[in-house]
Amino acid sequence: MKEPIEHFYLKTGFKTGKIKEWVIGDKYVAIMNHKGNIGVCATLGIEMNEGLFRGEKPDLKDTAHRIILNAYFNSIYNYERQYFDIKDIFDRIDFSLQNKIVMVGYFETLYKKFSDNNLQLDVFDIHKESDILTDISKMKVRLSEAGTIILTGTTIFNNTFNEITGLTPRGCNIFLLGPSNILSEEMFSYPNIKVVFGSVFKPGDRRVLDKISEGYGTRGFLPYLDKVYIVKDDYRNEIQ
Repeated sequence: MKEPIEHFYLKTGFKTGKIKEWVIGDKYVAIMNHKGNIGVCATLGIEMNEGLFRGEKPDLKDTAHRIILNAYFNSIYNYERQYFDIKDIFDRIDFSLQNKIVMVGYFETLYKKFSDNNLQLDVFDIHKESDILTDISKMKVRLSEAGTIILTGTTIFNNTFNEITGLTPRGCNIFLLGPSNILSEEMFSYPNIKVVFGSVFKPGDRRVLDKISEGYGTRGFLPYLDKVYIVKDDYRNEIQ
């Protein structure tokens, strides 16, 4: 299966006529589509430009284009269903039953919950510096041995997603996490993906776009989002 951005681009395309409004901030891109549905994607310091919104043809090798496409797909696929259960990952997964836990992408608030519950894990993040991070040179080995992986959704736009999931052993549980995630059940076609945690917003909520245009990150628009998730059918009984 093609990597996610290429897969959804071939399926959906990129139609500027279906974009009502968009903003590029210091930390996120946001797109409000013609239905008022909002999709966001982190930029992680990538230099962005408006060309794609001005009629340029998408270049799937251009990370800035991939970020915009990611947000565009979120504005579509994240709103194709109703979510009856709005919970955080730690409320839904009993990590005390998981083994050899690896976190790719340092989620500081989530890590604190692991620490408070005396749960051990390796954490890798090439974009951050912290004493708790495991040396990046050990990542391939840890992934190949992992029983559980918490994987940032930003691996989708930076095109490391297929490489990372391809390193994981059969039977490993991968939980995709972050507001950049595409909430489509087609994500379960990739190896070991069990749950995709993402975000949705109230239709037409301009506060989200305002916060992003002002340069805020996740914490800036956190009050306006709902944390939601989708589960692979054969993993539903494992959810609390």
